Amino acid sequence: MYINYKIKYRFDLTNGGGKNMRRKSLMRDKRGQVLGLPMYLIVIMIVAVAVIAAVIFMIPRGSQTMIAQVTANSVQSASGAVGEYSFPSFTVTVEIKTNDDRQDPIEGAVVRLSGGHGIGESNPTGSNGIATITVSGAKLDANVNEAYMKMTVKASGYEDFEDDDAVLLYRG
Repeated sequence: MYINYKIKYRFDLTNGGGKNMRRKSLMRDKRGQVLGLPMYLIVIMIVAVAVIAAVIFMIPRGSQTMIAQVTANSVQSASGAVGEYSFPSFTVTVEIKTNDDRQDPIEGAVVRLSGGHGIGESNPTGSNGIATITVSGAKLDANVNEAYMKMTVKASGYEDFEDDDAVLLYRG
């Protein structure tokens, strides 16, 4: 005696109730495939991708942002200079704070200025978040009227901050 079930699997009720018939029928069933791959493999791949995405999401990053502003000597002038002009060493002061409502000063940030042939790097900031950088070697080439120095600020736990136009060197 055979009974056809709703899902169209045939069970034999005479010899043990057809315990093995269902499993054999599912193994031979070609409808459970997607692009020729077995359905269980597709499910495993989807779960693996979800797990990998969750692991990548949990990797810590510098999630806080900061702002840095040059508070003193952001413009250096070479008045009346003709041809190549080398600036004497000068000091730039930068204030570094968190980029949120409180704007707390950031301790331990390092500021670097580069460009216009000059370079300067600060010691780590103190509890007030202020860095003082002495820049040396800055100059304007002949026929160049202005140049900008790029400021890069790095602090542990924060995204790096960059300002391409932090300090202006120009002929006045």
